Amino acid sequence: MQDLVVKIGELRLEPFTGADIGLIENLWQDPRVARFICMNPNDWTDASARTFVHEAIEHQEQHGFSRWKVSRKDGTFLGWAGYSASDETSEIELDYCLSIEAIEKHPQLPERLCRELIDWFFDNTYFSHLVAVVRTDNKLVRETMLDSGFYYRESKRVDGMPCDVFQVLSPSMQTYVMSA
Repeated sequence: MQDLVVKIGELRLEPFTGADIGLIENLWQDPRVARFICMNPNDWTDASARTFVHEAIEHQEQHGFSRWKVSRKDGTFLGWAGYSASDETSEIELDYCLSIEAIEKHPQLPERLCRELIDWFFDNTYFSHLVAVVRTDNKLVRETMLDSGFYYRESKRVDGMPCDVFQVLSPSMQTYVMSA
């Protein structure tokens, strides 16, 4: 398995290993982070973190892409970012979860990550589009997705939460749509 997936300046996106479960547990213990992940932040348990990491490892092995840990060059863990398959539609979804401290220290980090992940995705896969599902009350992530090139597609409930679905087309699909 590849160690380094994406390098963005001082940032590194790397596949998770079993030793990373504690990093996810600590990240999700912050209620400011967990509130946008599920209806009840207390739902995120040690078992949830373990499942998250094991699914990320499995998805990486099966598909060549996944959710990856985001860290600085010095190894400081900032959060995670990457892709997952939507249970409902099987579309590939871009998502991320960063520590509040990382966002406060580097306000452009989410948009920078999203732009790099969009480019990586369309350079390395055959998919025609990528989606992002965002809780309607998560203004920061909504703005990040729009600023990164996504556009609004629809609203729906996901796991009981009101969400908006954003979409970005691959460069070839954008060309096709523009020529039609």
